[in-house]
Amino acid sequence: MIQHVYYHLQQKQTTCIYIDIYATQSLKEFTNQLANSIYSAFPSEKTIGKRFIDAIKLLRPVITVDDKSGIPQLSLDITQPKQFEKTIPQLLQFLDSQNKRVVIAIDEFQQILQYPEKNVEALLRSFMQNLKNTCFVFCGSNQSMMRELFNSAKRPFYGSTRNINLQKIDDKIYASFIKKHFTKHKFKISDTNIELILELSDNQTYYTQRLCSELFATNTKHITTEHIYQTLKKTINENDTVYFQFRNLLTAPQWRLLKAIALEKRVEQPFAHSFLSKHQLGTPASVRRSLNSLLDKEMIYYHIEMEQPYYEVYDKFLMLWMNYK
Repeated sequence: MIQHVYYHLQQKQTTCIYIDIYATQSLKEFTNQLANSIYSAFPSEKTIGKRFIDAIKLLRPVITVDDKSGIPQLSLDITQPKQFEKTIPQLLQFLDSQNKRVVIAIDEFQQILQYPEKNVEALLRSFMQNLKNTCFVFCGSNQSMMRELFNSAKRPFYGSTRNINLQKIDDKIYASFIKKHFTKHKFKISDTNIELILELSDNQTYYTQRLCSELFATNTKHITTEHIYQTLKKTINENDTVYFQFRNLLTAPQWRLLKAIALEKRVEQPFAHSFLSKHQLGTPASVRRSLNSLLDKEMIYYHIEMEQPYYEVYDKFLMLWMNYK
């Protein structure tokens, strides 16, 4: 989605930089990732790229070529913690001084909470707030951590951004998209069965596209309801070993609660007597502990942005697997 937005921004002469920091473990790795992304946006054969290399030459940039992709990689020789406090603003000020509109998207931004350095948020906020030509998009898959970063009055980024919660794609729009691609490849599928695909995948893009892809792969030109269910069961059963491993890693109360949420599909009141007794989950206190643990493990998701907030199983194929088992 970010790359799609970038495509349109680039038509308007905007420089777009994307950084995925999920694999980074420290401020040093973050800094190198930022420098490498800037270098990728401005390769050294271009004038601005040469200016960038000149601007950071005191940091002794090392350029190598990735063995697998063949793409040049840049890393900086930074050994002292205090150097980060100077290097990051130096990199950002270089971008800001080019008189170009720049958008930097930092994916999995919640990862900075895992860094051993304790002042990362305050440092980044102080560097970013003074830039004139550069703006940022902060993305993250961990809802609770992102909410803590940006919505807690105790955190440096509080009040500095606009929150956007991505909703599911509208049923009609998604159904039209699916119909178009099946028809293009001479598949026959009814509107009712497209609705079934969306219902089973809960309109969540990965699961919707995965199920459609598996249906394509069977090359059955007339897709029936039975065909959809057969393909779905085959797809989720391929994950048997992974899902059994989940069961072994969770405590018995956690697994029972996870299965109860999977069976209900959506749970608005996990401590209600009717829900607890129906699934024999025990006391509200024990369910609360299990619920918090499942949220921390990202096994379940809490839709707090809704008028009626609810919990659901994060992995839709796991949810369906638990219904079939």
